Amino acid sequence: MVPSKCDADGNLYIRKYAMDRPLLGPVVKINPEGKRTALFDPAAFPQLGLDRADEFSPASDGGLYQIAQNGVVKPRIYVLRFSSDGSASSPTLLDADFEVYTFAAFATGNFLVSGVRRDLQDKNDRGRNFTAVFSADGRELAQLSFQEPHEPAKAGAKAATGGPAKQAEKSAPMLDLADAEVGSDGNLYVMHGSSPALVYVIAPSGMIMQTIKVAAPVAGSVPTGFHVSGNQLAISFSNEENQSQTVVVADAQTGRQIASYADATGLGTSFGCYSANEGVFTFLKLGEANALEVIRAEVQ
Repeated sequence: MVPSKCDADGNLYIRKYAMDRPLLGPVVKINPEGKRTALFDPAAFPQLGLDRADEFSPASDGGLYQIAQNGVVKPRIYVLRFSSDGSASSPTLLDADFEVYTFAAFATGNFLVSGVRRDLQDKNDRGRNFTAVFSADGRELAQLSFQEPHEPAKAGAKAATGGPAKQAEKSAPMLDLADAEVGSDGNLYVMHGSSPALVYVIAPSGMIMQTIKVAAPVAGSVPTGFHVSGNQLAISFSNEENQSQTVVVADAQTGRQIASYADATGLGTSFGCYSANEGVFTFLKLGEANALEVIRAEVQ
């Protein structure tokens, strides 16, 4: 069930767990009426000899992009391309020499990839976080450089950072692209799970156009889910202390809070979709016998 994504038409894309091939599970497409309309299965690319397939991005034509690899020590990294009916299109081999962990696609066909680059000849090299934009034909176009705002250190944080070297790593975070979505401006909106939540607005060229801060609704809350719709951001915050979830809707240009909603679906749900025009939030939950429950909540 996690990660899940949605497109502008309200279709849900959910990764299934396959018992016989846990690292190569398919992605299911479910329309707003709850019917399965397509299955995107990495097994449709037998010629690649894939060992694993990871994060995915819905394509603007109803198809899907998914990152996958063959090999472990020096893996060949592919972007799988599926048509809207689930059939396989031509895969793209990335000219990448780093360990890829997260992935998202721009509407233009460029790809944003994040992972760790390390010297394989140096056993002591712990690597450095690395994020880059690749073209539709697999060429590296640009490396991204981040500089996060300094946050007040918490108790014990200084000892955990490991000194200047660790601080240097923090200036180039590995992006978790599970919640990355393309906005109406064609840029990718990517949330970094800090507090306050940081949303990077990244152009297909690799330029970071803007960094948006969205404050947590309650002290101690952390962002757990994110969606962009029209000119609005919707971020789900979880607070373990009081066992609550809150969804904050903010302006996609300034980060200014527009509204805040208590999530009455409980902590067992994941934030699946948001439609600004309809004022509807979609949550996912596993019910009895692992049946998927889709909960649609309207703004009150």
